[in-house]
Amino acid sequence: MIKVKILNAQEGRNEPTFRPLLMVADMLREYSIDLTHSNSYDYLFIGMNDFIDKSQPLQKSIDFGLERLSKINGDYFLFDGSDSTSLMGAYEVLEQSNAMFLMKNQKFYTPEEYSEPYAFNKWFFGTGSELDLSYNISKENWNRIKFSGYNLGYLLPQYRNFQPISTDKSIDVCAIFQAIHKENYDHKVRNDEHYTTHRNGLWQKLEPLKSKYTMLTDKLPYNEYIENLRKSKIVLAPFGMGELCFRDFEAMQYGTIILKPSHAKVDTIPNVYEDGKTYIACKYDWSDLEEKIDYILSNFNELNEKLNHNLRQQFTEKYSYHNLCMHYYNLFSNLTEVQNG
Repeated sequence: MIKVKILNAQEGRNEPTFRPLLMVADMLREYSIDLTHSNSYDYLFIGMNDFIDKSQPLQKSIDFGLERLSKINGDYFLFDGSDSTSLMGAYEVLEQSNAMFLMKNQKFYTPEEYSEPYAFNKWFFGTGSELDLSYNISKENWNRIKFSGYNLGYLLPQYRNFQPISTDKSIDVCAIFQAIHKENYDHKVRNDEHYTTHRNGLWQKLEPLKSKYTMLTDKLPYNEYIENLRKSKIVLAPFGMGELCFRDFEAMQYGTIILKPSHAKVDTIPNVYEDGKTYIACKYDWSDLEEKIDYILSNFNELNEKLNHNLRQQFTEKYSYHNLCMHYYNLFSNLTEVQNG
């Protein structure tokens, strides 16, 4: 039995970071992994709340993380619970610490893709910020970056409660989302402007199309939003601070076709994003938005059944609690084999 302790599991960003693991804590014992509160453990899991401080300049955050980790004896994993492929603030700590691994919900497919600088190391934010970051990642360090084995799809159990896929939908496009983010900072540098540029840009693209399609854009109480989502043929799911979005899984639950920027650059486990099979991808700048909406509406009867069925089938297969437990069983099994070797 491998004993794992999670440090400060309920504090700050650590809570959503470790929620999926805590949900399967009892089940993990069947896979020889015990999440313990004891100080007698084999591995310590450390969440971003304990090695990243986004309220401080980046270098001070790195120093904070390294100082905290210098006090830890034994083997430990770092968990970056952010919802994007960005390595900002986490990779620097991994590179300079004794951490065995940095666990990420999603990342690029290759280390070379991190060599190009982007604002906050988020490719979808473009460039031109005061914090454009790139990384020259060695093969050794790339092998230290592992998947957490979960992402947003595991956070809320109700996503598994699939509702009947309706063929009687009276709304063409559901475009209810926050477009203007309040002023927000990462490491003393504003990041909300990049978020707003993308999302508000979608609203600007939609404005001249309101006479062409039946469309919802106004914020609604949650229950009304869900009911209207169910009645919609298409839901638009822009990126936010990360590529994956709760709206994706809400749409899956209520049987609405997802139209969102391409996930082709995003590697994650589980991964249910297949353009043309589980969702429809468009360009990040929305330049082909009208074309993609027309395509879906013109082929709605076929796509409504196919995309929703495929997405739900993949979700059921890939987001199983067994798969999550096996992810860590295999991780520790391989680690034990290497150490014994």
